Amino acid sequence: MSDRTPETQDEPVQRGATEASRSEQIRGILAQVHEDLRLGHVHDEGAALRQRLDEAGIPVPEEELERYLEH
Repeated sequence: MSDRTPETQDEPVQRGATEASRSEQIRGILAQVHEDLRLGHVHDEGAALRQRLDEAGIPVPEEELERYLEH
């Protein structure tokens, strides 16, 4: 048995993922959140979007975030 802690994935693994513009990154995250909401994996779209953007290190002012949440 190993005492080694498994490594985590802290960066995107898909080629070109770090080359996306800020708006492309946000649209991609929003698409993921919408799909997770549709599948029932998340229940609060706003909270999930805020968390994913924070995890991705993409600062978004509240006014801009609200525009993304309006369908």
